[in-house]
Amino acid sequence: MAQTTGIMNGTLLGVYAGATPTLIAHATESSISLSMDTRDASTKDSGGYRDLLEGARSGSISVSALYEDLTTKEGVDDLMTLFNARTAVTVKFSTEVSDDHFWSASAYLTSLELSASKEDNVTYSASFELTGTITYDLIS
Repeated sequence: MAQTTGIMNGTLLGVYAGATPTLIAHATESSISLSMDTRDASTKDSGGYRDLLEGARSGSISVSALYEDLTTKEGVDDLMTLFNARTAVTVKFSTEVSDDHFWSASAYLTSLELSASKEDNVTYSASFELTGTITYDLIS
């Protein structure tokens, strides 16, 4: 496939997780959030204004999906195993289309929630807190 052009359809972006990142199945929503702390560098010479310097960067990736007991793709069972293991895994936010950008980092699964409403689809959501360097690169 060639690089995605124009305004991107959100359906193209997926969350991949695991030692060999596998698409989290039946996702309905996904997001990545990046932030940077700041350090106060204000002095008496700042003229009453706040001066800031850069600080630590961090990020998180989250996904919501329909629940299905799957054995071929990442689902609740795989995520629960990951949660119990308390170890970092690679997560990726990507279209998997050649020449598109992707985000990738080591991360911990910090939240896993199942929701089951009356006469509705069972859904789950998972959140990953990124640790270490966050890669932003092109898919080759």
